[in-house]
Amino acid sequence: MERAAVFLEELAPQALQVFEYLLRNPGREIHCTELVDKALGGPNGVDSARRVAGVLSGMSKARSNSERRYPFSWWEAPEGGAGATYAVRPSVAAVFLAARVGR
Repeated sequence: MERAAVFLEELAPQALQVFEYLLRNPGREIHCTELVDKALGGPNGVDSARRVAGVLSGMSKARSNSERRYPFSWWEAPEGGAGATYAVRPSVAAVFLAARVGR
């Protein structure tokens, strides 16, 4: 839980918004367009897949400083599809939600 708290503290505001949305929907695979609409305030002219990937790539410092791997999974769209899908396992979400309450 301590490493989860460090991870959360290191997140940039938009990365935290996306991650919190994933935490509120544990176990559900969420397409990048939903993350843009629901977590990032809607489209801004940047492709949804690139926008979410850019926001989440900003988590590398949090990952490194907390000495843990990324707490979510992602799946690229099948050939011909657009954008990735993201999810947080319920057990992982529970740890991060508890760490958030504890800070």
